[in-house]
Amino acid sequence: MPDKKQQLQESGLVEWPVFSELIAMDEDEEGFSKSLFKTFVDQVLETFDEIDENLEEKNLDKLSGLGHYLKGSAAALGLNKISSQCERIQNYGHKNNFDNFELNNEDIVIDSDDYWVELIKDALKHARSGFDSSRKALNDYFDDDL
Repeated sequence: MPDKKQQLQESGLVEWPVFSELIAMDEDEEGFSKSLFKTFVDQVLETFDEIDENLEEKNLDKLSGLGHYLKGSAAALGLNKISSQCERIQNYGHKNNFDNFELNNEDIVIDSDDYWVELIKDALKHARSGFDSSRKALNDYFDDDL
């Protein structure tokens, strides 16, 4: 059975060079990296709730800002699957379909606020999935519930 480090590396959920630098900081302060990830989990859960609220209000500017905020936090921790979906939220909030994502809903007028909200909902669904997978992998790695 592969060890926890190898399992996490092979999961593809973390960018290993970034993650390993964070883990190395534990030598100076025990539990430092785990505390960073616990803080991130709290941030994500709170921000996902804010995104849900702003989706209802179709507040694209606020959604873009929330996507930008989480993108940076996720990237700093090497959680690239979450970061890339948050980048989509950020761009769609600015009405920028930078990745040419096609929505499979012919009832929605392209470039309407509803269109951008639907694109953000897709990105959020994938961000949540990436978060759940990453959280489980990190729980296994740290042998703790984050």
